[in-house]
Amino acid sequence: MENDFKDMVVLYSNEELLLMVYQFHEWDAEMLLAVEAELKERNILPDDILIKKNKLIQKEDEYLSIGKEATFPQQFLGWIGIFGILGIIIGNHLAFAKTVSIYTGKEYFKYDEPSRESGRYMYYISITIIVVFCLYKLANFMERNY
Repeated sequence: MENDFKDMVVLYSNEELLLMVYQFHEWDAEMLLAVEAELKERNILPDDILIKKNKLIQKEDEYLSIGKEATFPQQFLGWIGIFGILGIIIGNHLAFAKTVSIYTGKEYFKYDEPSRESGRYMYYISITIIVVFCLYKLANFMERNY
């Protein structure tokens, strides 16, 4: 795939490549690497590109490390749904969902720690309730048949 980007960027003018190299959020990481390589080959790669890229990566890292707070409807439906599958689904999503950095590919938890903790409680309580209910039904079935 990298070769395809390399072949594509050769066709762009210097001005277009210089514009593209600063548009970090609009291009795929592989495309940006190909643009940087082409600019370097043409000896017009800006010196400040690495500094700006690192600042952007650091800013994104700080933002994604915190995670976002779960919304009220997520929390409400998750806790109401602990007696069924809804609690498992929402709890699992809150506890274990991840997002990926568009610049580095590093994975981060999607939600903040309090939301993940609440999601873990929802998930495990829902599973426990369903297992206990199934065991109860199985015991009743076995009792009636013997």
